[in-house]
Amino acid sequence: MDEATARDALLASVQDGKRGRSMLVMLDATPLHSLWIARHMHLLVELDLTVVIPDAVRGIFAAHQDCRKGREVLAFLDHHTPPLVICSGGPEAAHSLLEQGQEAGGARTVFALVGSRADRQAFRVPEQVRFVDVRDLAAVAEKEGLLENVFEFAHAIELPGEIVAWR
Repeated sequence: MDEATARDALLASVQDGKRGRSMLVMLDATPLHSLWIARHMHLLVELDLTVVIPDAVRGIFAAHQDCRKGREVLAFLDHHTPPLVICSGGPEAAHSLLEQGQEAGGARTVFALVGSRADRQAFRVPEQVRFVDVRDLAAVAEKEGLLENVFEFAHAIELPGEIVAWR
């Protein structure tokens, strides 16, 4: 599935407005890092999706309580669980959730959230799972009125020459 199709599917799932019908599974810590840098972690709870974060990803930030990012990300996750779902285990648990989501009757759309488009090759997921990254999340948030401008997000996490690739 190409990137535009995955982003359109994410937007359609959010606009559907039925939390629980669509699941966003975070496969690594990179999206949380990017959302923290951009100061837009709120998108994880404001977009109408069930967001699942493996405990191993949460643990990365829990292990770094000596720095501001670790403390703030952990506090955000703990304060927003639920609606965020922390699943026990590491990447293998996330992969299992991706497979279970696809087996749940097909009504549920499952998205795998990765740090960047390049990360997609590092993960093996069921064929029906749609990969999305923080760029897709930001674009959907902009269309939903949760971000004023996607470039605000882009400027926070990208080098200036890479920003043109955001639309």
